Amino acid sequence: MDFIAQLSRILEPIRNKIRMMVSRSVVSLIDDSTAMQILQLRLMKDETKDGVERVQNYGFTSHPLKDSEAVVVFVNGNRDHGLVVAVDDTRYRLKGLPEGGVAMYDNDGNYVKLTKNDGIAIEAPNQKVTVKASGDIEIGNTGLKKLVNEQFQAMYNNHVHNFNTVVGVGSPVIGVTGKPASATGSGAVSVGATPAVPPTGLLGDSMSTNELSSKVKAE
Repeated sequence: MDFIAQLSRILEPIRNKIRMMVSRSVVSLIDDSTAMQILQLRLMKDETKDGVERVQNYGFTSHPLKDSEAVVVFVNGNRDHGLVVAVDDTRYRLKGLPEGGVAMYDNDGNYVKLTKNDGIAIEAPNQKVTVKASGDIEIGNTGLKKLVNEQFQAMYNNHVHNFNTVVGVGSPVIGVTGKPASATGSGAVSVGATPAVPPTGLLGDSMSTNELSSKVKAE
């Protein structure tokens, strides 16, 4: 046996390991209840791998759909030790982003886009957007601060509100308040009875800028 043939025979197992180190695959099942997400994959013809761990970037996680595409690497070419390093879904991926653009998306059409020209764009078709915070919500925009502190405050303080009240021993009558701060004066008018006074705390006094910005800080 010549030297080249002998060397080729010795190196063949190494070549096979190298060939088997990286593979494209299709996701069959996902277990998202474990510390590291576990996937079942379809690789080559008639090759299925169970219990393959998926490595995700810190701070970002997702639950991919069945039949999404994955790239899996096998440590030392050992097909029994696979790690999924990327999952994509060409059925729903957002296309046509400008250079430098970034987006998060799902299969329902919800997305958050970050682009140079449009800034941050949030789309939630037929869904609600919920923002919860244990403290204040701060919005850093001088123009918005003026809108919140002046226009919203004026809308609140000029709000007209109907309420029921009892004058003497009679039946309840409908009262109408003007500005909350002047409900007991000319701003209050009752229907069919003496001007009515709304119950304490119904609307309170006029809203001050401090009271308003305690919920939304716009600076």
